[in-house]
Amino acid sequence: MGWLKVRLMVAISCLLLWGSSPPAGAGEPSQQALPWQVGPTDAKLGDQALLKVPQGYRFLGSQETQRLLKQMGNFPSGSELGLITSAREAEQWFMVVRYIDAGYVKDDEAANWDADALMASIKEGTDEDNKTRQAQGFPPLVIRGWEEKPHYDKTANKVVWAIAAQEQETVGVNYNTLALGRQGYLSMNMVGPLEELSTLKPHVSRLLANVDFVEGKRYSDFDSTTDKVAAVGLSALIAGAAIKSGLLAKLWAFIIPLFLAGKKLLVLLVIALGGFAAKYLNKKPKPERLGGGGLSS
Repeated sequence: MGWLKVRLMVAISCLLLWGSSPPAGAGEPSQQALPWQVGPTDAKLGDQALLKVPQGYRFLGSQETQRLLKQMGNFPSGSELGLITSAREAEQWFMVVRYIDAGYVKDDEAANWDADALMASIKEGTDEDNKTRQAQGFPPLVIRGWEEKPHYDKTANKVVWAIAAQEQETVGVNYNTLALGRQGYLSMNMVGPLEELSTLKPHVSRLLANVDFVEGKRYSDFDSTTDKVAAVGLSALIAGAAIKSGLLAKLWAFIIPLFLAGKKLLVLLVIALGGFAAKYLNKKPKPERLGGGGLSS
């Protein structure tokens, strides 16, 4: 089992812990049960769109998502509208929903996409970003290539693509989707282990199909005489999203890094969960021992 899968298990398990009843006397935000909206239900995405949350899924609102991101060591931009995950404990994935007020994105270049050129641009941007990562003490990321080349549904004005990236021995997949609107676009990024790609894809397709802009905010509502046009097109958004949204800035930072090596996976998972949950639930973790010694990093 790869380290990414371990990190995902920790992150999702902690989401489940936060979703349970709070301890007695809880009053601080970090102690309170998360206010999940459990499907089937309709979840508002700001004043822009509506997500029909299917049965078997859970949705967390904007403020709670941003607060949770901070608690998990990330730096939300303020554009986050929600977080979606499975209501089933066995499934280890999550999707962050953002709205970018960039203006109306023209889709005319979608008919002439060059996937190889796009990938070259993404790899070039990754190499540049890796300089910053290494300066901050993080190992570089290697873009392995498309797991699903970008394709655009002109009728629904939605884009889907997936890219695999590797950090040392860890390989993950970032499933990206964009839904275009009148004044900007929704970005829905799913993170998961590469070996579970086949199970992630149906979730992506279903959730993207279940989100629609409200009347007046739809792509077809664009008014060329009054509305702002985005400075970049779809190709630039795809390249930029791979570098800044999911793969580089968010994929590894969102999941709590577990830089522990040489120990049994089960013990690692138990200790990580115990310490991480205690930190945010104000419980003191019990010390664990391994053959008379402690864990070393």
